[in-house]
Amino acid sequence: MAAAAASRPARPARGFAIPYVDLIWRVRGEVPVDPTLSPEEAFARLEPLLHTPGTTLGVEGGALTYAKHNPAAQDKFATFTRGRLWIERAGAGAVLRFDLFSHALLLCFLAPLLFLGFAQLAVTLNAYEAAAAKAEEAAQKGKKKDDEDKPKAVKKLNPVDEFLGAPAPEDPSKKKDKKEEEEEGRHSPEPGYALAGLFFALYLLGRWLEPWLARRRFRAALASPVDPSAS
Repeated sequence: MAAAAASRPARPARGFAIPYVDLIWRVRGEVPVDPTLSPEEAFARLEPLLHTPGTTLGVEGGALTYAKHNPAAQDKFATFTRGRLWIERAGAGAVLRFDLFSHALLLCFLAPLLFLGFAQLAVTLNAYEAAAAKAEEAAQKGKKKDDEDKPKAVKKLNPVDEFLGAPAPEDPSKKKDKKEEEEEGRHSPEPGYALAGLFFALYLLGRWLEPWLARRRFRAALASPVDPSAS
């Protein structure tokens, strides 16, 4: 029992003390493995899948680890920038366990918070501008009141302009108030809400789709024998 426990690699430690918080960006799971395969043979079948440009591989403590640096878009595991894989015996069979880290999932989780912050900033600016406009209107109300009570003389047209049919000048007392003019400088929070919803939907989709694709690719790689001509 002690020897079996020693040969089994320890699970990677959690990066945070808060329970389940690292589930935001980490994916853990398992894939059945042919029990006749040794860990070395299983890793040899997985290596072509993971050994892509910008990726470093290593075997440590009976586990295959990898890290990606600026992975290409064609890389099937570009979403998971680093990970750890190891073989465990489960009764008469065996399973490949994996622990993968995704910067993409982390960014998709944080992006909605950023855009919600922009939306709240727009709401705050709108409230500030509305309060400033009301304060300015109240300050000028008393000054304008006397001017509005006084009848303003309407300028008469020059006889020549009147003869030529030019329109009469507008009555100053009938001018539109500034409140009736189109408001300017408004900040809409709707783009922030829309982008936050978009990235949250992308996170939910990726949180389900990416682990499923990883398991599918691991199964396909483990089922494919190693090409002896490949070196």
